[in-house]
Amino acid sequence: MFRHAIAESPIDMPMHAPSARDSKRVHYALLACSVSMLVFCVLAAPSGVRKTAQPLIITALVLTVPLLLPAVLFHDRKKFLHRDAALMLPWTLLIALLIVQAAPITATFSFPLRDHLWRSLDQHLGINIPAIMSLSRRHPAVDALLFNSYAFTLHPLVICAIFLPALFGKREAAQRFVLSNALSFVLALPLMIFLPAIGPWVGWDFPPDKLQWACEATIHALRHGSLDIRDNFGGIVCLPSFHAFWAIVSAQALYVFRYLRYPAAAIAALITISTMTTGWHYGVDVIAGILMVIVCTVLSNAVIRGTWSRKRPALERAKR
Repeated sequence: MFRHAIAESPIDMPMHAPSARDSKRVHYALLACSVSMLVFCVLAAPSGVRKTAQPLIITALVLTVPLLLPAVLFHDRKKFLHRDAALMLPWTLLIALLIVQAAPITATFSFPLRDHLWRSLDQHLGINIPAIMSLSRRHPAVDALLFNSYAFTLHPLVICAIFLPALFGKREAAQRFVLSNALSFVLALPLMIFLPAIGPWVGWDFPPDKLQWACEATIHALRHGSLDIRDNFGGIVCLPSFHAFWAIVSAQALYVFRYLRYPAAAIAALITISTMTTGWHYGVDVIAGILMVIVCTVLSNAVIRGTWSRKRPALERAKR
């Protein structure tokens, strides 16, 4: 009996209740971000873009239940920290679908393109995108490594950051990852609307590759309200660089895994550098992406811990 009481008291009773209460702040913050993006999508979407919402709604309905299963299983086994971490999976789906819907809508506004401004800022900072591209191409092995990093490593890195912390009970890492993504897009919406750009190939006047040309065509189509679900979506280049942002926050989420932290950091560094060596982003885009990581990490930590001070939650738990 004594052994049973020890096993039940410190693990199940005092620790899980506070962590469950702490997680409410995360859910409220994610709900606020989701509602903000949903309201933007509903109010700002032109009729042609609204068609893309139908398959996204179906995707959400189909995938939400399976993504909730790990949390249900962990709750049934009284692994509450694991449950709280796993609850980030359906939130990730919702935030991702809202971002996919909101991003094209930001490009439908007709504010002046800022490519020449971003080039001017790059020049003031001593960043020359064509020179960086030329330097990379003088070293074929390095150039190939950076190109492949940009083209093929971001999605696996993000997928690992979504699932590994959530499924292995790394609650704070999982919550910080989802919160950072939600907060970043809410904060980036005004920048994407009022400070749009095509890409460095326009500002620096170098020939785009096929994907960059498709991206430019997509942006022009959106600005004229002509894109629907049947069109070829080439992507959107924006400030901040979400390639850099997603790479860094994914590496941050994987830092809790001893054998993944350094490979993830190396991949994130290669992706961040490759945004410029491949000619996809201005230097200011990348700097803004890094600054966005810092801002969103600070805000996410404040939400998760309930205070701007790291010491206060520990003191509060001690009082309980």
